[in-house]
Order: sequence, then C-alpha cells, then structure tokens
Amino acid sequence: MIRDEDRQQLRSTMFLIGAEELGGLVTIEAAMPAIEQAMRDLSQDECIAPQRWTMALDRTAKMGFMPGALPSVGQFGIKVLSLFDASSRGDLPSHQGVMLLFDMKDGRPLCALDAAALTSLRTAAATAIATRALARPDSETLAIIGCGDLAQPHLAAMKSILPRRRVFIWNRTRERAELFAEHHGKDMDLILCDTPADAVRDADVVCTLTSARTPILSGEDFRPGQHINLVGSSVAEAREVDGATIARSRYFVDSRSHAISQAGELRDAIERGLLGEDHISGEIGEVLTGRVTGRQNAEETTIYKSLGHVVQDLAVANLAYTAAIGLPAMPPPQTVRRTVPPPRSEPFVAG
Repeated sequence: MIRDEDRQQLRSTMFLIGAEELGGLVTIEAAMPAIEQAMRDLSQDECIAPQRWTMALDRTAKMGFMPGALPSVGQFGIKVLSLFDASSRGDLPSHQGVMLLFDMKDGRPLCALDAAALTSLRTAAATAIATRALARPDSETLAIIGCGDLAQPHLAAMKSILPRRRVFIWNRTRERAELFAEHHGKDMDLILCDTPADAVRDADVVCTLTSARTPILSGEDFRPGQHINLVGSSVAEAREVDGATIARSRYFVDSRSHAISQAGELRDAIERGLLGEDHISGEIGEVLTGRVTGRQNAEETTIYKSLGHVVQDLAVANLAYTAAIGLPAMPPPQTVRRTVPPPRSEPFVAG
C-alpha cells in the first residue's frame, strides 16, 4: 500500500520505464480500452496530433519524431526513434528510442519509456481492436506473415479475439519461422507454410508484419470475407500487398491524413489510377464511435492499415506511469478540443 506522502514524492520523480518494467505494468489486454478511447479522441479532433517526421542521418539511417498530446488523460509527449536498416542494426529491434511523457497541467516531465517495447505493445493492441471491430464475428483462424519483432505481441493480442488457436505462419527465412513455432506453439496449433499465399488461404484474419518493399501478396491470394491487418510496411514507398487487394476491400485506417501521405499500398494504388483518396472507408476511431459503419456483410474483405499513431503511445505511457505511482488511470474532469496543422517536414515513414 503506497502512503499519501510516498505518492506525493513519487509524483515529483521522473521515472525510467524499461522494456521489462513496461511489460510488468501494462498488459496488452489492459492497453486495449485505453487505445480504443485514444482512437475515438483522435477521430473526434480531441487530440493534438501533427504529422510525424524524420531527419536523415545518412542513406541507411534516420531519426524519427512523433509529438502529440492526449488531453483526455492530461498528458503530452514525444517519441524519438532511431530508424536503421537491418544491415546496420544486427539483431537489435527495428524501432529503438525513447518516449517522453509530460504533465499537460504544469509541464512536468513524468517518465521516459523504452520505445521499442512501447511500440510493439501498442501496435498489437491496436490491431486487436481493429480486428474485433471489422472481422466477421465467426472468425476463428489467424495468419501471421512475418516472424519478427511484432509477431509475438500480435499472437498474444489475438488470443482474446479468436477462439480457436489455429495459426498459419510464414517467414522469409524458414529457420526463423521454425524457431517462432518452437517458442510459441505450446498452447496452440501453429502451422508453418511455404508461401505467404499458403498461409492466408484458410485464415479468417491475416496480420502482415513484414518489412517488404514490394508486394508479397496479391488480390488473388485472398478470399471474400477475410479481414486483413496491414501492419509491417509503414514506409511510404513499401507495400505488403498489391493494388488489387486494396481496390477489392473496404479500407480503414488509424488516421486518414497519415494514410494519404504515408500508406504505401494506398499511395501506389492511387498513383496507378485504381482508386482515389475517397477509397478510405473511415478511421477506426470513426467505426468505434459509430460514425462510420464497419463490416457490412460476411462476404466483403476488410483491411485495417496500421501506421501507428502517437496517441496510442500516449495512452499506453499514461497507463504505465499511473501504475508505477499507484494511481488509477483516470482522465481529468475536462478535455480540450484542438487540432493543429501538420508541420512542414518530411513525413515520418515508420513507427
């Protein structure tokens, strides 16, 4: 039990929350309601959320910046990331950096969090939220395309969404897929597949978690009624599926403005004349608030394009901080409605 005088001391302390500490403070299941609310806030213009951007270090490395404010929890912050090509980072995560959280009332710095762990957790939780909102209610089976950093948290997040633990997995290198199955196949049926098309064929829900620069799946590989989460390639020039897949789907995003500028599959399909910007059916926050209809029937294919958003980071960072000082993650009595135009900067291309 934390005494009031100890809690006051904690409030004046800036915390450092590492990867292991974050996992102990916030579970994916606990993160989901907070992220749901943050996405509602985003779609109702109740956040301050400029476009993210990068600063080039050389031809293979960038520094990324994601600022924002979430008035509903009374906090603002910035996520600062290093973005290095795989050839440069070795076995290190693709997203390394720190999330800085501040008190919106008096500007106090509250905590610094490991950005790699935060990104993995909030991304998987956001995917699960979108899947619950858009997939067929009778969905059972899952395909995981890519066994990198995001695979394990997505597998964990989907356990609460899909009742049957039958998962088709594919990775570019078979060895990594085998290692993934060995580590995570104890309480579920993990089926290794030879091609991405083999993996998605019998799956009700698909999660693409790769860094593919060119499509590894085409429209012909999917069947009606599936739900697809495009998560891995958040670089504007990269694509995990082809334009036909996008054109045949009802397409949902985390942020409409971010998707138009940064979603590689959508941008390519628009440039090829397959569709226009109005192909975006809505933001996931609009679906959650009821302003936009999600899935309309059992036969349509739905897509959720996850670029990741700073309001998701802020929501989870708030949970971690309040858990660390022993307080409930309650919003302040009033929220602030405010929007700001994106800065004139190079769009951020990952995260």
